[in-house]
Amino acid sequence: MNNDHNHRQTKSVPGLPLPAARLLLLALCLGAIGELSAACAQDFQAGVNFLTVVPRGEFKDNVRNNGYGVGGQFLVRVKQSPILVGADLGGVIYGSETRRERLLPDVPDVRVNVTTSNNIFLMHLLVRAEPRQGVVRPYADGLIGFKYLFTRTSIDLDSQDNNPSETNLSDSTLSYGFGGGVHVRLNPHPRRLEVLLDAGVRYLRGSRAEYLREGSIRRDNGGVFFDVLRSRTDAVTAQVGITFQF
Repeated sequence: MNNDHNHRQTKSVPGLPLPAARLLLLALCLGAIGELSAACAQDFQAGVNFLTVVPRGEFKDNVRNNGYGVGGQFLVRVKQSPILVGADLGGVIYGSETRRERLLPDVPDVRVNVTTSNNIFLMHLLVRAEPRQGVVRPYADGLIGFKYLFTRTSIDLDSQDNNPSETNLSDSTLSYGFGGGVHVRLNPHPRRLEVLLDAGVRYLRGSRAEYLREGSIRRDNGGVFFDVLRSRTDAVTAQVGITFQF
């Protein structure tokens, strides 16, 4: 469904303002990690990976681009069990456009790059089942959290700190799902630190959200109009990276 909007919009999880929803989930994740850290054996996982998000269902009907970015997780093991609990984070860009514009109306010979990017930030509480030892370790994941979809436009002034930018549209929505993967130990004789190759796939259901895609922002006679899309936000994610266990 497409609607014309000529002003900036910010949405939130139903029943909670966006900042409160994010802070609540962050507090739950950190609280769970803190409690488990005190009660668990010294068995932790920290990883970083290359992340791909592939839209599915209604989301795929509206967004034909995959998202590419980075992700990471930090997990602690529950005592001597095969269960680990922690937080999983990720961020991807699923489309961007760059155009040349005049910096000032009265200075037509000075132009700058104006970039609009469509982004998804993911944050989940992650529960993982995985053997404690072995060169090859398959694992299964369960996740619950949220997706934060936002479109941002910025002006490139070749400055690291002072590039003007504005969020054109943002929305957050419930996200949950399951997945699996495998860890392969790379260092043959580890002592305190194991280095693991990580490859995994997940299916994440997403509630309905409003978002933009490439071409959703129209400019006409000095005005800006947003063709806002609304649908479920289901997606499949794939990740490849490195995990450290210590």
